[in-house]
Amino acid sequence: MGGKSPLCVNWLVHRINRQEIEAAARGHARGMLLDIGCGQGRYNDLLDRCADSRTGMELDRGRYVSACRPGVWGSGLSLPFRDACFDTVVSFQVLEHVPEPAQMVQEIARVLKPGGCLILTAPHIWGIHEEPEDYFRFTGFGLSHLSRVAGLKVVSVRSMAGYWVTAGARFCYYLQLFERLPGMALLLRPLYALVQLAALVLDRLHRVEGDAWNFILVATKPRTQAKQEQPR
Repeated sequence: MGGKSPLCVNWLVHRINRQEIEAAARGHARGMLLDIGCGQGRYNDLLDRCADSRTGMELDRGRYVSACRPGVWGSGLSLPFRDACFDTVVSFQVLEHVPEPAQMVQEIARVLKPGGCLILTAPHIWGIHEEPEDYFRFTGFGLSHLSRVAGLKVVSVRSMAGYWVTAGARFCYYLQLFERLPGMALLLRPLYALVQLAALVLDRLHRVEGDAWNFILVATKPRTQAKQEQPR
C-alpha cells in the first residue's frame, strides 16, 4: 500500500491515484457497485461514500478475505453474476494482470445495467510486478478501444500523472534498489521526498501527457445497446 508521507518511495503516485479515483467515483459511482480485484480494500472508503452497496471480488479465496467482505471469489474473464445486475463496476490496476483483457471488459459490459458506469485504471509506464502474471501496459487509446469493442460509450480517458511525476516515480524506484546497502534506507528517504515534491511542482508547471504513469477511463453502457465495434 502506498505510503502517506513524502518520505515513502511511492507516496506521490498513490496520492494522485487516490485523488483521481475519488473524483471519478464522486462523479459517476452509484447504486450497486462491483469492485473487481478489490485487493486490500485501499479505496473502500471512497467507494462506500458513493455507492449504496459494494461487492468486492478477488481471484484467490485465500487473499484479502476481510477487505473483500461482502465478497465473491472468481475470475474477471467469467464474472459469476447474472447479466445487467450492477450500476457501477470499478477495477483499479487489475487489467494488466489479465491474460485476455478484451474478454474482461466484455464481461464487465455484460454485468452492467443499461446506463451503468465503468471506472477503470491501468498502467502505461510501470515496472514489472506480481510476476509472472503481468502481461500488458495500456495507452488511453487502447483502453478506449477495448471499451468500444465491448459496446460501451467512453465518457473520458485521461492520464493520472504527466511526464515529470512518471520520471520522478521511476527514479525513486531505482534509488530504492540501494536500500539493501547498510544504512541507506534512512539516507534515501529525504531524497525520495525531494524528488517527488519537485516532480509534483514540475508537473503542475508543465504537464506533458504522453508518458503517463496510469490512465483512468470512465465509460457507460448505453441504455439502448448499439452494435459492438468489431476488433481490427
